[in-house]
Amino acid sequence: MDGKKDVSIEKLSPETGYIDRSIYRKNISAAGKYSFRLRYKYTDIYIISDRDISGEIGEPVIKFYSQLEEVISSDKRFGESLAPLTIKKDYPPAVKEMCLASSIFGVGPMAAVAGAVCDSIAAGIKDECGFLMIENGGDVYIKSSQDIKAGLFTGSRHFPQNLNINISSKALPCGLCSSSGIMGHSLSLGKSDLVTVMSETAAAADAAATAIANTISSKTDVDRAVEKYKKYGQIRGLIIMKDDRLAIWGDLQLD
Repeated sequence: MDGKKDVSIEKLSPETGYIDRSIYRKNISAAGKYSFRLRYKYTDIYIISDRDISGEIGEPVIKFYSQLEEVISSDKRFGESLAPLTIKKDYPPAVKEMCLASSIFGVGPMAAVAGAVCDSIAAGIKDECGFLMIENGGDVYIKSSQDIKAGLFTGSRHFPQNLNINISSKALPCGLCSSSGIMGHSLSLGKSDLVTVMSETAAAADAAATAIANTISSKTDVDRAVEKYKKYGQIRGLIIMKDDRLAIWGDLQLD
C-alpha cells in the first residue's frame, strides 16, 4: 500500500518499556510487554501489547488516513465543520463511525479523529492480543483481561498533577479520551481543566470528551454536565475537573 515507506515504527524494549517526556506517556510502564512507537503524517502513536504486532500496525494507519484524506478532498467541510455532517453511503466504515459519534454528541466529525485512529488499529489485531493499549495524543483504546490503572495528567492547581484511576476488566475493552480548555493543541470551546470520558469505542469517547469540554466555562457547570451526559448510553464513565471542583461518575474510580 502506498505510504508504507513513510511509516516509522520503533520497536521498544519489553524489559524497560518506553521512556518519554510527554505528559501523556511519562508514567506508562510497558515492562514485560511489547511496546512500539508509530509515526505517520499527523500521528504519533504509542502501542503496548502482549505479543509482537510491529508488522501489523502500519497498514491500518495508512489506510485510515488515505480514506480520510479522500473524503476531505471531496468535501472541504468535513475537515472544518464544528457541527455534525450527513453520513454519505460511500464513506468508508471508519469515517462513518466518526460521523456517527459526532452526530450523537453534536460536534464536527474531526472531533473523533484521534480516537478513530486507535479504533482502526485495534479492529485488525485486538482478537489476537490479550492485552492491547493504543495511545494517540492522550486518547486511548484499552483491552485487557485484568483490571487497569490509568494515569491522567490534570494540569490542576487544586488536585494532583497526576491522577490515578482504576478501570475494572469488566468494563474493557473501552476507549478513554480526554479534552481540555487549557491543555493540548486540540480545539476546545470551553475552559475545562480536564474532561475524560470512557466509552465502548475511542471514537465515541473522543467526540463525547470534546462535546462535554465545550460546555464547561466555570465550576458551576460541572454537576450540570454530569447530570446531562450520564444519560447517554454511549458513555460508561466520566470525569470533569474545573478549578477546585472534580466530579466522577460511572465505571471509573479514583485510586
